[in-house]
Amino acid sequence: MKDAAAAFARLLDRERARFLRHVRGRLSRISAMDVEDIVSDVVFGLLKRADVVGEVENLMAYAYRSLENRIIDYRRASRDTVPLDEEGGVAPGGPELPRDDETPERSVARLQMRERLLWALGRLSDKERAVWIATEIDGLAFRELAEEWDEPLGTLLSRKSRANARLRELLAEHHD
Repeated sequence: MKDAAAAFARLLDRERARFLRHVRGRLSRISAMDVEDIVSDVVFGLLKRADVVGEVENLMAYAYRSLENRIIDYRRASRDTVPLDEEGGVAPGGPELPRDDETPERSVARLQMRERLLWALGRLSDKERAVWIATEIDGLAFRELAEEWDEPLGTLLSRKSRANARLRELLAEHHD
């Protein structure tokens, strides 16, 4: 069990930069310190629960779900206070207000889709999931990944194509 917890700690450490990019991408108008706090809180919480690592089927999906939960908590907390400018409007850097066309139904549908996508990502191979997250969520270019990961460009393109096909299949099968 100690080996599994140590391996999990190493995995979290390797993924830290990706976690930071993920949080930055999900929250606009957030300070670098708040991003670090969110990721640190999640990593600390996951390491505290390292005893359940052996029971988790997909550790990365579990970690990203934990990040998503913390992002939701951050958004809720930031809604409690809204900084106002001198004229009583929302000050720059304040929380994003809901879009005018955002209905409760659309909001729920968007959240459900995000849940299904996280579930489907958890069913991809580690390499397919990694290239999909790196390109779609982190916004990295294939050439950059090929150099960083020391992988042929064609291999990464092929993995991404397989990941997209598998995600389409999984999401179609589990559409509510």
